[in-house]
Amino acid sequence: MSLEPPPIPSFAEDTTQLAREYENFVHRIWADDTNAAIIYIETKEHVTLTVEFSAAGWKLQKVQPESAPPQVKMLEGETYELPEGFLMAASDEFKRLWHASLIDKLSALGQF
Repeated sequence: MSLEPPPIPSFAEDTTQLAREYENFVHRIWADDTNAAIIYIETKEHVTLTVEFSAAGWKLQKVQPESAPPQVKMLEGETYELPEGFLMAASDEFKRLWHASLIDKLSALGQF
């Protein structure tokens, strides 16, 4: 019996929507001009991540510049289920902002 991977989240199919989802957490997101499965994400630390998304997940193809921190460069070739996983691993600022956003949302829920 073969297992089929889950479908790509619908927001991942539209780079514009993806950029809106993460605009406050990263510096910039843009699509590859020739391959719709490739996107580029520039972190707040100005490291560019080349990411391929598919039903298998989000694969970090390349980290630039070559002078990027070693703990970020070692993520090349890794596949993640969700973009938050590799973004937290690649960017301390993303991680800080993401967690602050979650705390704000939970605090807002507590006020009702």
